[in-house]
Amino acid sequence: MSASSTPARARQSDQTPPAPPIRCLVVQLTRLGDTLQSLMALRAAKQLYPQLEIHFVAREKFAAAAQRVPWIEKVYTLPTESLLAPILSGQRSQKESLGELARWTGPLVAQPWDLVVNWSYSESSSYLTGLLPAKIKLGYTRRKDRTFAAADGWSHYVQGIVQGGVHQNIHLTDIFTTQLLTALQIHFGDPADEGDAPVTSKGFFKLELGERELGFHDPARKWIGIQLGAGSESKTWSPQRWAQLARQILDKHAECSLVLLGGPGESIKARDFMAALDPTPRERTHIVSLVGETEFDLWASVIGRCHWLFSGDTAAVHLASVLGTRVFNLSIGPVRPEETGPYGNGHYVIAPRDRAGTGPASELDPEAVYAAWSYAASEWAHRRQITLESHLGQIGKSHVLENIRLTRARIRNSGDGGGVVYESQIRRPLTLDEWTSMVMGHTARSWYCGWTPAIGSELARERISPELLRDLRRLEECTNVLTKICEEASRTATALNLRSLKLKSDRVMGLRDRDDLRELGKKLIELDTLIERMGRTQAPLQAFSQMSKVLMHNLRSTQLAEMGKETADCYRQLGEGVRIMGDWLKHTTGLVRPVAIQTERTL
Repeated sequence: MSASSTPARARQSDQTPPAPPIRCLVVQLTRLGDTLQSLMALRAAKQLYPQLEIHFVAREKFAAAAQRVPWIEKVYTLPTESLLAPILSGQRSQKESLGELARWTGPLVAQPWDLVVNWSYSESSSYLTGLLPAKIKLGYTRRKDRTFAAADGWSHYVQGIVQGGVHQNIHLTDIFTTQLLTALQIHFGDPADEGDAPVTSKGFFKLELGERELGFHDPARKWIGIQLGAGSESKTWSPQRWAQLARQILDKHAECSLVLLGGPGESIKARDFMAALDPTPRERTHIVSLVGETEFDLWASVIGRCHWLFSGDTAAVHLASVLGTRVFNLSIGPVRPEETGPYGNGHYVIAPRDRAGTGPASELDPEAVYAAWSYAASEWAHRRQITLESHLGQIGKSHVLENIRLTRARIRNSGDGGGVVYESQIRRPLTLDEWTSMVMGHTARSWYCGWTPAIGSELARERISPELLRDLRRLEECTNVLTKICEEASRTATALNLRSLKLKSDRVMGLRDRDDLRELGKKLIELDTLIERMGRTQAPLQAFSQMSKVLMHNLRSTQLAEMGKETADCYRQLGEGVRIMGDWLKHTTGLVRPVAIQTERTL
């Protein structure tokens, strides 16, 4: 045996066999923005579980993004309008609609799936998930009797809290990622040690196009994208306001050029934008309109080369996040940026605020947007060592502060809870809604991750106002009452479980047994009514009344004893959440208590 052959044979014998593939089918039948958020979560899972074989179901209209991802095995395009819409509209009977859907899903049903993940979170998509055979299901699905079910804890949270309108601060991308990684770890073991690889990259997609030359290679020009439209007119600006912002950028930043983006239906907006801007011949060379031309490949290529993207609440925000382009997101209309804003470090979200601070204003002013962006764009110079207030004072724009809310996205360290957090750039008192969102984010991590950072680790003392303290003190008494209700409900459900275990049958029992069980059931109904009443009394407690309904609807067992055990577990979960809120109350009120100053006596 030669000396050179020994290491080779040793290396060969040391090689462990590759892990068997984990066949995963992801159902995402909502809009393109949700598809892009799903892809970011899948990228993280693929890095940690290289053996994950991902198949993706998308609507025909929004499938292009998934089709350009090289590590997705196959993309199935679903004609949702012809298949799923009739189920809810009543145009066809449920039996007829499900028959159509079953024929389309034939190839999917015939394949063995380890995981089926429904990230559509819609009632209509649950029919598709219900038809597919899988060892593990996540998201919304259907039981054997076709009734609706949320298959796992994070889906309960989405149904009860996110879709229930409760304020919470966990981004949907983080919910998707944690939900999938938790299931993979439970069912397939610990992940590979590749968690430090970046999730976002300008090479995320494999694009197929002959790139149009736009001057992107000129180092003297900095391209800024403006996405004119959005999924809803209430979530973006008028062309005239976009033009006012563009005018300020062109006047004060000679190095910047603008590229207008939008679909075929936004050509009129582009025309109105140019008419309102009325650029000079020199300025026209710094403006390129790709409105109506941006099929996915060109759209992604252009956004990936921009330094900044301005956009309302639309898929462009998530595409830029994936590609690593910084976003200045105009959060207008019914939007919750903490859940659906740009994902990553260094993005900014600006939202309107009235002068009294009691609610959102109807419009953002272009002057305020430009002033706030000038702070974000000059980070390389001031390195965030000066405050936004100081910056605006230096440029004579301090007056815009009263009308805006401005946050900056940051990815937390894993030891601090992980995920993205949006940090306020304006020193302003914390509202009760903001406080509630922090509590619910902490509670969700406790429920479904098993660990959390320290209570109030991101809570600054100077943001606690007398108004917030008054609200919290009123809440504290109700929280103590709700804790006792949950404890009593858990004890009652446990008694129901123990009493039922003594029965020979759920259907055949003595009169005394029946009366005892009936009284226990009646008491549970009364306690659940009290939980609902507490939610109506205090808005932050609404989360627990809504979660109670979701958890009770999703009980799995049909046996009385097991139902009692599951019900007790549900009330214990709710009680844990209420106790966490109580801990937050103690911590918050404790932060503002006077601290005694000790002085040494001098002789």
